[in-house]
Amino acid sequence: MNRWLWIGAGTGAGAVALAGAVLLVADRAGRRLPVEHVTEGGLELAQPPGAVWEVLTDIDLYPAWRPGLTHVERLPAGAGGRPRWREYDRHGHTTYEVVASEAPYRLVTGIADRDLPYGGTWTYRLTPAGSGCSLTVTEHGEVRKPLYRAVSHYLSGEDATVHRYLGALAHRMAA
Repeated sequence: MNRWLWIGAGTGAGAVALAGAVLLVADRAGRRLPVEHVTEGGLELAQPPGAVWEVLTDIDLYPAWRPGLTHVERLPAGAGGRPRWREYDRHGHTTYEVVASEAPYRLVTGIADRDLPYGGTWTYRLTPAGSGCSLTVTEHGEVRKPLYRAVSHYLSGEDATVHRYLGALAHRMAA
């Protein structure tokens, strides 16, 4: 009986050691990656810039078309009267604010929580194209913790957020 306990304990300790080694390697790999990244994605839409602008700026309706969001809370305006809101999902919440706005062609939003392990801004550019428009989203991201950088770079990809957003928007605009 004692022999089986030792084998089980050894296996458990080995798993813990392996997990620790994987985290250490990932952390070291993340330290070699830049803290900041820039990624971009685009979409051709049948609607004119004004119609797309309405969807981009109606934060109360985000949970209806953005997968993963449970609800959005409007917050008091930030410096210069800039709109601020908090988005909630299964991981917690993140506070955002409008950084710049030139309706209906350019919108810049950013993460307002400075204490998170990540941050960034997203620039939305709407360019008329026939009866519709072209949308380009540029993410200027910052991943402060090395382990998060490794996961973002090697597992999910720095462009995952932009492409997930564009996919959801395309689905919403097609409805």
